[in-house]
This record gives sequence, structure tokens and C-alpha cells, in this order.
Amino acid sequence: MSTLLQDLRFALRLFAKSPGFTAVVVLTLALGIGANTAIFTVINTTFLRALPYAEPDRLAHVSESNKQWDDMSVSYPNFLDWQTAQTVFSAMAIYRTDGQKLQTPTATERVSVGYVSGEFFPAVGVHVARGRDLTPADDAVGAAPVAWITHALWERMFASSPDVVGTTTILDGQNVAIAGVLPPSFRFHRGMDVIVPLAPYAEAMFMRNRENHNGTAVIARLKPGVTFEAARAQMTAIGQRLAQEYPSANAGAGINVRPLRERFAGWARTNLFLLTGAVGMVLLIACVNVANMLLARAGARDREMAIRTSLGATRGDLLRQLLVESMLLAMVGGGLGLLLGSWGYQFAQSQLVPWELRGLVDASSGVDGRVLAFAAGIALFTGFAFGIAPAWQLSHTNPNDALKNTRRVVRTVFGRFHLGDLLVVAQVALALMLLVGAGLMIRSLQQLANVSSGLAPERVLTLRVTTPPMQEYMGNPFAYVAHHERVLEAVQRLPEVESAAFGSSLPFSWNTSSSWVFRPDRPAPAAGDYPSANTHVITLDYFRTMGIPLLRGQSFDGHEPQPVVPPGGMKGMETLVEIYRDLEIQTVISQRMADLLFPGEDPLGKLFQLGKPEMHLPRFRVIGLVGNTTQNGLDQAAPPEFYVTLRQFPAPNDQFLVIRSRLDPAALTASVRRAIQAVAPHETVFDIKPMSQRIDDTVAGRRFNMSLFIFFGGVALLLSAIGIYGVLAFNVSRKTRETGIRMALGAQRRDIILGTLGHGFALVLPGAVIGLAGAWIGSRLLQSQLYAVSGTDLLTYVVGGLVLLVIAFTACFLPARRAAKVDPVHALRSE
Repeated sequence: MSTLLQDLRFALRLFAKSPGFTAVVVLTLALGIGANTAIFTVINTTFLRALPYAEPDRLAHVSESNKQWDDMSVSYPNFLDWQTAQTVFSAMAIYRTDGQKLQTPTATERVSVGYVSGEFFPAVGVHVARGRDLTPADDAVGAAPVAWITHALWERMFASSPDVVGTTTILDGQNVAIAGVLPPSFRFHRGMDVIVPLAPYAEAMFMRNRENHNGTAVIARLKPGVTFEAARAQMTAIGQRLAQEYPSANAGAGINVRPLRERFAGWARTNLFLLTGAVGMVLLIACVNVANMLLARAGARDREMAIRTSLGATRGDLLRQLLVESMLLAMVGGGLGLLLGSWGYQFAQSQLVPWELRGLVDASSGVDGRVLAFAAGIALFTGFAFGIAPAWQLSHTNPNDALKNTRRVVRTVFGRFHLGDLLVVAQVALALMLLVGAGLMIRSLQQLANVSSGLAPERVLTLRVTTPPMQEYMGNPFAYVAHHERVLEAVQRLPEVESAAFGSSLPFSWNTSSSWVFRPDRPAPAAGDYPSANTHVITLDYFRTMGIPLLRGQSFDGHEPQPVVPPGGMKGMETLVEIYRDLEIQTVISQRMADLLFPGEDPLGKLFQLGKPEMHLPRFRVIGLVGNTTQNGLDQAAPPEFYVTLRQFPAPNDQFLVIRSRLDPAALTASVRRAIQAVAPHETVFDIKPMSQRIDDTVAGRRFNMSLFIFFGGVALLLSAIGIYGVLAFNVSRKTRETGIRMALGAQRRDIILGTLGHGFALVLPGAVIGLAGAWIGSRLLQSQLYAVSGTDLLTYVVGGLVLLVIAFTACFLPARRAAKVDPVHALRSE
């Protein structure tokens, strides 16, 4: 132990004498270790950290699938049949979330409401902290309205009142009794502030129809000893039976059963794997660069090692001393890297951690024991990796060679290389692989930027306004329409507003609604083969505000005939069918939908229907044709779309308010808020974003990956340039006497420069060849992250190679020019 402490003190004195060298090494290591720690922290949050549920490995996500969708929401009647037939789950619950207004005597707030079935609490393994648990009896048609609130909502809106259980509050305009308060530890991947039983609301949400898939999902808990494979087998058999019993609704439908974490994080696996490879390359390059610096420094310590050997130090003593120095550098670099990694995680988690997991786990506290162990382990590994070669070389120094300045040489097919030369070759190869990856992502993003969204998003502000309660809509849907028209009138009176409109399924908002469609004048498609189209419920100025071009026909004019709602109001799907029995809904369709339903025909004046013939849903008459718009991302094909006016088809969808401003949209927010509050004082405004930001958000992940690859590639290129420069500069300094003799014998400066450049490019060219080959092989892994660009895009490889050669030439030329300036007389005299 005393010997180890003595070695440690010696290392500290040594590094204190060379602060510049020490700082460069520590910062190089910190960058590599920090990048790896940040990505590992994301992996830890995404795949390794336990979900905040009891026995989370037994939780399953259950969904439906068909020919068009691999993972779609669950039909409520299908779920009820699953629940009755299955025997593999101890609890199974369906749920959906929606935003509603919660009113207390002191405040009104928009909250996230979870509509859940009776086994929800056992499924997620939670019990209330106050009050009673949810029971199946609460989840029944006609049951008294009750609600459970989260601990945070209890503190925020009810002032942590100990008597809150049993009190009545107003949720979506309805009196609801608070039955319990959830524990502080409760979290759900879809944020829920309030939980209510689903069954009492199912009819009003049109969920009793088996063909409807209303944004619902199912969570289930496996019974002890039951595997996911067994659960999949049983649910598949249940799905096949339901397809036979209900061929119209379930033909071609399947059931997916996946571990809950896999459902959240599965899509992130490939992305994280690629980034892990990239940061691993950066760390490897950093280790190689530090090893090269230590090898170069070793030349100045040959005599020291020879003297220590002659004084009785063994090779083991020398090896231990040198490894202690490397480990000390690595641990200091690792500590700084952990700080950088923690900062990097805060920056990366918003793009790399799936959004559902960000709401489920405390993603803000990324550093835990596992991350600390990883950072320590990687620091020890890098300390050994970059330190072993210089330590081994110095510990085996021959005193005679030390006096002769003899360097170890490795012979390869490319000629004679020193160990430091081979490390530079590796650096160049790795740097070029990262450069090509960055170039491919840049090209991909350029292609994506050229894709038309079908909109004119400049100066368009988008926001959402809470709507009147569902009970008011069911009683009189046209009061719902009047509410939106009052809001529009107030906003349109603002002098800075050019136009404004409401729209239900706003592009790039991940808030789409789709329906099956068919032509009544053609034979009905086979069950399971019905095409679907996105539904937009809009007001008059929507196309002008969003910049969607009218290609043919006409738009809405505000004189569309309205249906007559019976005195009792809307009772459900039957009422909807009845009031539109003799009324055609006017619609404007997109070019993509025209190609789908009316290929090669003039769509104007044509009819189509929703759902299936036996459902007798409304008929739609085409009056206009507009351009296509992308909905969920520029890399997604434009879907078929049809538009109906809110005045004629007042569906209770959430509506977005879109405003085209004469000013910067950000400057419009305050005045819009005031205008809305003046006519709708009980409504809240939320989700405020410029339309351009919504579009940018859909490519944020690709842009983030591109930025990381550019950063990593730039760091790798810089480290490689430093490595090339270091090796050549060291060679020039060691060959000063030789260069002086050559110049004294008649060698020209041009010969010295060309010789030094030749030696430098003897390192660069083999590394470039290896790097291009590696990038070509790895391009298959990168292809899934690219858009409209091949992973073997020749232009990218050529440009990447040229950038490397330019940087390499600069790194080679500086030592070459220094060598050419050697004064022969001074060089010979100094020897």
C-alpha cells in the first residue's frame, strides 16, 4: 500500500509539472466518457430502470391490429368479450384519456381525465391513500358518478383537505363525488389527474359500436407463472373466435400482447443502438489519441526509465507506476465526464427517451447507482486501454536503445510503421465512419426539408380551447357550434388577425381521427378491406388560414343545410343515423382521397359513406377538391382526407383554433387570450404553438440525431488531426539532426516537405480505405434513420473522404513546414 501511495504521489507531481499536457488528456477523456455516460443514462432510463408499478415485468399492453395498422386502439365491445373469455390475466383494464374542465369553489383548471374499466387499480397494482378503491360496481351503466384524484391534484386544487373524500366537484359540467385520493407514488404513462369509471360514459362517447376504436388501450397483469407466449396464444385464439362471430367488424383483425416496457421503448432500440455505436467510436478515438500522446511523451522518458532500471527498479515496478499514472488520468477524466454526461442527458432525454416513459419515470433524475457504476467502470477500462501500450513499451525500455533514440517498428503490408502510426490509422478510420454517418443524416434532412407539407405555415398560430361539457353537446349539438362561432368572431375582430378557423384533426398534432369509407354505387369491399380516411371537422376559413389550395370545385359557404335534432337531443349512434337519414353532408376531399375512391374519375358530385353499409351512417357529397397535406410527419405519405363543416356535422371532437396573423404569431398570443376570455370566461386556452413549430417538432428527432453525429464526427476529425499532427511533429523533432544533415548535403526544402507529407498520408490513406469500408458495412444499420437517401450514397462518401483529406493535409503540412525551416548549422551544433 505504501508503494502504491508513493506511485500516486509521484504521478501527481509529474502531472503538476505538465499542466497543459494533463489538461488536454483529461478533457479528451472527459468528452469521450461523458458522451458514453449520457447515452447509457438514456438506455438506463429507457430499458433498465424499473417501472413504478408492482411487479412491472408481469404487465402487458394489449392492442388490436388489422391490414392497415399494426397497433391500433381497442374496440370497447371486443374488450368486454376478451375480459370474459381470457384466463391468463389476473386483471385486465381498458382506458382512454381526455382533457376536461375541473371546477372547484376556488379554481377552474383543465385536467387530464382517465376513463378506466373496473379492474384498472388491480392491473396497475395501486391502492388509494385516502378513501376507497375503484370496484367493478362503479364501472356499470347508470352507476353514480365518482372520481379518484391524484395526490398532486389534491394538493394543488383541494389544498390537501383531509375531508376531500365524499365531497362533490364539477367535472365536465357534471357533479362528481370524490371517492379517493391516489398515493404520491402513483404515475401512469398517459398522464391522469382524475380517474373515472368508463362504462357510465361509453354511450356518450359512441363506444358501444364494435367497429369504433376510440383511442383506447388495454393494460393487463399476467397471472403468476403465465408467460407472454401463453398469453399471446390464448388471446390470438379469442381474436379468431370473435372474427368468426363478428365478421363485419373483426375480419382480418388480430390481437397484440407485448410487455408494457416493450410497447413504450421498442421503437427507440435501433436509434439508441446507433448512437451507442457512435459514442463508442468517440471514446475509442479518445483512447487512441491519449495513447498516442503518452507514446509521444514516452520518448522523453526513455532515459528516466533506463536510469530507474539501473538503480534496481524491476519491470513490474515500472509497469505499476505507469498504470497508476494512466488510471489517475482516467479517474479524473471520468469524474469530469460524469458531470458532462449528466448535463448531456438533460439535453438528450427530451429527444431519446420515449414520451410515455418520460411521464412514467422520473426522467429528470437520470444519474443513479447503475450510471455511477458505469461511469467508474468505463473510466477504469479506458485508463487501462490507453495506458497499457505506453506502459508496456516504457517498462521494457532497453537502456542502450534509450541512449540511441531507437523506436520500435511494426512491419505491415503498407510498409514500416511505429505503434503510434498504427494508432493514427485507427483514428482516421473511425473518424471517417462518423463523418460519413453525419453526411448521410445531413443529406436525409435536406431531402426531408424539400418535402411539401401541403400547408403555408408561416405566421399561423395554433392553440386549443376547452369546450362546453359533453352533456350540453348531447342536449343540443348546435349550441356547441354557436360556442365556437362566438370565439371565432371575437378573435377575427382583432386588427392583427388576417383569418381564423377551427379544425379538429390538425396536421402535425398527432390528433387524427379516421373512418372507414366506401362508395355506395359500387360493391362493398370484403370485410377487413375497407379503406380509411382522416376526418376533419372545420369552420369556413380553415383552408385559407392553413394555406391549403382549392384545386377544383368550391369550399363551404356557410349555407350548408343542417340536420334537425330531435327534442330529446343526441342519445347515441342511433340518433346520429336518424337525423342524417335524408340529409347528405357536403364535403371537400383531398387529391389523395380522390385517387383512392374515384381513380380516373371526376370526384365532384360523387357520393361516399362512412363505416359499412349495414351501419347506415351518413352519406357525403363531394363539392370540392383540395391539395394533400401530411399529417404525422414529412416522412409520411399524405393520407386520404375529407373535410366537413362544423355547422353541418357538429361532431364533439376537440377543436384547434388556427389563426393567420399579420404579425409574428408569438406576438399574438396575449391578445387572443383576452379576446377568448371576454366571450368564454370559463374556458381555458392551452397547447399554444406556431404551426411552423409543430412541423419542426416532427423532425426534431432526426435533427437531433444529425446534430449528434455531426458533433461526434467533428470531435473525431479534430482528434484525428491532433493525432496526425502529434506523430509527425514528434518525428520532426526526433529527426532534427537527420534533417540538418540532408539539407547540408543538398536536399531542398521542397524535398523535406514532400517527404514529411508522404509519411503523413501513408497514415491517412490506409485509414481512409478502412474507414470507407467500415462506413459501407455499417450503412445497413443507419438506413432506418434515413429518408430518401441510400446508406451507400456515393456523393456522401466522396465528400466525407475529401473533408478528411483536407483536414489531414493541414495536419501534415504544419510539421512539414516546420521541418523545412530547420537550420542545418543549428541542428548539427545542437547535437
